[in-house]
Amino acid sequence: MKTTGKYSQKTYKCSNCGYERLEGTNHWGEIYSRCPKCAWKTPMDIYPQICMESPPEGIGIPEPWKIVKLGDIVEIK
Repeated sequence: MKTTGKYSQKTYKCSNCGYERLEGTNHWGEIYSRCPKCAWKTPMDIYPQICMESPPEGIGIPEPWKIVKLGDIVEIK
């Protein structure tokens, strides 16, 4: 199933603090930009921004990214 469409402005909600804002993307589902309300509190963490709009007919939602940190990949000594 196709997961992208025309670029458009959609409402996204921060999964950490709940702040909603418009972002322009060509897909529906999560984006990984920094939230302007809460990112300064935890600068090393990235919280997905959830699309609040349903995709149009014939468009699917891409799989969420697996978020890993350096310590998940290699041992830090």
